Amino acid sequence: MREDRIGSADGPPRSWAARLFPVLTWLPGYHRGWFRHDAIAALTVWALVVPEAMAYAVIAGVPVEYGLYAVPLALLGYAVFGGSRELFVGPSASVATISAVTVGSVVDTSAAPSEFIALTAALALMVGVIYLALGVARMGFVARFFAKPVLDGFIIGLGLYIAIGQLPKLVGIEKPSGDTVRVLVETLGHIGSWQWTTVAVGAAGLAALFAMSRFVPKVPGAVIVVIVSILAAGAFDLASHGVKLVGEVPTGFSFVSWSSVGAEKLVDMLPGALAIVIVGFAESVAIAKSYAARNHERLDANQELIGYGAANLGAGALQGFTVTGSLSKSAAADEAGGRTPVLLIVTSVLVLVTVLFIAGVFKNLPDTILAAVLIHAVTGMIDFSKLRRLWRAHLGEFWLATGALAGVVIIDVLPGVLIGVALSFMLLIRRLDHPTIEVLGRTPDGTTYTDLATNPEASAVPGVLVYAFRAPLVFANAEIFTDDLTTRADGPPPRPDTVILDCDAMAEVDTTGADALRQLHETLDTFGQRLLLARVNNAVVDFLRQDRSLETLGEDAIYPTIREAVAAAQSGRATGKPRLRDDRRDTEQAQPDASRRLTRG
Repeated sequence: MREDRIGSADGPPRSWAARLFPVLTWLPGYHRGWFRHDAIAALTVWALVVPEAMAYAVIAGVPVEYGLYAVPLALLGYAVFGGSRELFVGPSASVATISAVTVGSVVDTSAAPSEFIALTAALALMVGVIYLALGVARMGFVARFFAKPVLDGFIIGLGLYIAIGQLPKLVGIEKPSGDTVRVLVETLGHIGSWQWTTVAVGAAGLAALFAMSRFVPKVPGAVIVVIVSILAAGAFDLASHGVKLVGEVPTGFSFVSWSSVGAEKLVDMLPGALAIVIVGFAESVAIAKSYAARNHERLDANQELIGYGAANLGAGALQGFTVTGSLSKSAAADEAGGRTPVLLIVTSVLVLVTVLFIAGVFKNLPDTILAAVLIHAVTGMIDFSKLRRLWRAHLGEFWLATGALAGVVIIDVLPGVLIGVALSFMLLIRRLDHPTIEVLGRTPDGTTYTDLATNPEASAVPGVLVYAFRAPLVFANAEIFTDDLTTRADGPPPRPDTVILDCDAMAEVDTTGADALRQLHETLDTFGQRLLLARVNNAVVDFLRQDRSLETLGEDAIYPTIREAVAAAQSGRATGKPRLRDDRRDTEQAQPDASRRLTRG
C-alpha cells in the first residue's frame, strides 16, 4: 500500500463503532497536508461527473438535473459507510439503464413525468434497502455467483445497448421502437431523415472527446466539449438550425410529489431492483477489490454492501436515480493524486454548488452533445478483447459471455440480467460436473507425484492406482467420480491391488459424496482391492466421522501424504502413522497448471 494513504493492511481489531462507521478508521489520522491533493482530485472528478451525471439522467429517463441530484448524498453516504478508500460511487450507465427499463415497465405511457421521477427515486431507495439488508445479513459472498465471463458479456451488451440507443439523438431523429438490433437497422435505414446540423455538432463533439482522451487524457474533455457546445449554441443560434437543446434546467432542487408511489408498483419494481443490486454490486466490488489488492488492503464485501446501500439511500432521498461504483472516475481520482475519501466529500460539495448556482447554464446544451458524451463514456464497456481472450482460452466461457451479450442486445436489459444469472449457475454446475481428474505417477527420484498424462518421465506405482480428484465431492459430480474411478480400477490387467485417492483439492464432501465414497469402498472390496485416502482435509475427515462413513472406510485408511499411503499399500500394512493431514508437515503441494502440477511424496 502507498505510504501516503491512511491505514494499513494489518492493524488492531476495530471497535464496534469503527465497524459500523468505517470513516472512524481513517478520518482521525487524516493529515492536513493531504487536503490539497484531495481537493485537486475532487475538482478533476467533478469535471467528469457533472456532464456524465446529466447524460446518465437521460438514460434513466428523468430530466438532466436529477442526474446531479443523485450525487451529493450518495457520495457522503459512501464516504461514511463504505469500506474502500479508492472507490468513487456515483451515477452509472449500466444501472441507469436498468432503472429506466424497470420504471418504464410499471409506468403507464399516459402518466405524468413527475410519476416517472418519483418511481425512479423510489427504486433507488429500494435498492439501498436491499443493499443494507444484504450487508447486515453478511451476504457479500453473493458477488461470486455472477461469473466474470458472463458479467463481461453482459457489460459489453449493455454498452452496445446504450451506445446504439443514443444514435438517433446523435443524428436528430426519433428513436425507433424495438430491440437494439432493430434500433440500429432503422436508424441507419432512415439516413434521409437525419438532421445534418445535429449530425455535424454531435460528430464534432464525439471526435473531440475521443481526441482529447487519446492525446490529453488528463484534460476533462467532457466539460470542455459541454462548455464549447453551450457557447456555440448561443453564438450560432443552433436551435434555429434544427439542433434540439436540453432546455430550461432549474437552479436549486425541484422535487416532485411522492404521492404516485404505491405499494403495488414497488412490488412490481422488485425484480428490477434485484437486477440493479446484482449488476451494481458485481461491478463495484470488482473495482474496489482491484484497488485493495494493489494497495495490500483488505476489503470487506459485507461492509461494501452497506456502503452501497447508504449511497443509494442518499441518491433516492434527493430524488436521484440509483448509483454504483465507477471505474473511470475512481481511476481519474487516483491519477489526480487523491489520498482519501475526503475527495468524495469535496466532490459532493462541488456538485451541490453546481445544483444551487450553476445548473441554469446548461439550458443551451445540445441534446446531441449529451448523446456524444454518453457514447464516449460507454466505449470502455464495449471491450471485445475480453471475448477474444475467452475464445482463445475457454470456448465454453466464450459462449456463455456471448449468450449474456445477446440477451441484452436481442431481447432487453432485464432478461439479459436473468440470462446472465442463469448462465453463471450453469457455469458453476458445469465446473462441478466436469472436475479435473488425474492419475498420478512417481518421478524417477521417487519423491514427487505428478500427472502421468502430462509428465512422460513419471511412472505408475506397481500395484497402486493414485487417483487425484481436483474438485469438491458433491451431489453434482459424485456419480462421475464413482463411475470413472471404478472403471479405472476394474480396467484391463494388471489391475491395481490398492487405490489411493488424493483428496488435496477435495475441500468439501456432502452426504451424496460420502455415499459415493462408501459405495466405492464396497465396490473395490468386491474386486479384492483396498481404498486409501491421502491428504484429506481435516474438515472433510470430521464430516465423514460425523456421517459415520468413516466406520465403513476405516480410520486406518487415511494417510497424511501420498508417499505414506503408497508405502502402506506396498507393505500391506493396515495401519500407519497418524492419519489426519498436518498442513505444517505436508509438503505435497498442488500447482494450478495441470501440465506443471507436481505432488511431493
